[in-house]
Amino acid sequence: MILTEENIDDRKIEQLVGESIKLNWRKPEAKGGPGLFLKSFINKSGGFESIPIDSKCNLEKRINGLLLHTNFSNKIALIPIPKDDILEIKITRGKEEINPTPFYPMWILMKLGVSVLKARYFGLRMNQYSIGPMELNITARNYEMDFVANGFLFERQLDFLKGLDLGDKLNVILKGKGKPHKIYSE
Repeated sequence: MILTEENIDDRKIEQLVGESIKLNWRKPEAKGGPGLFLKSFINKSGGFESIPIDSKCNLEKRINGLLLHTNFSNKIALIPIPKDDILEIKITRGKEEINPTPFYPMWILMKLGVSVLKARYFGLRMNQYSIGPMELNITARNYEMDFVANGFLFERQLDFLKGLDLGDKLNVILKGKGKPHKIYSE
């Protein structure tokens, strides 16, 4: 069920995916995932409803599932995805290229043992660090969606998805040298 601006009903959303998660100040966790762009959308329920390609999308964690927020030319739509309807979520990290220039800040930090995830922000030249776009595929009972996002968002998106407690429905794949390989499955 795709809810457009005209028929967004909080009660209907709460019936399908539960209430919004309350913030716990003692143990904060991500309530939503970073920005994604829709690249394909298949409605398997037989309806003619669809979401435009290249819509800006965000995922919101709800008590009983996910709520997908979409925005295309200021036309907002919501798609509730109950946890029981999720068949698989596959996140693919883009190909990473690390080529630090000797004696530059990124190279020095890496020699001192700083993680490349932090040192990459100190690369003064464009060719020192690059990462391909992150891909996300959500397969649910009624929908199949493919998204892309900046590769730098991979770790935050992965932390958000791990917080959903999906078990073996969550698959993480790295692209690198050779063929992509699976690195994580709860």
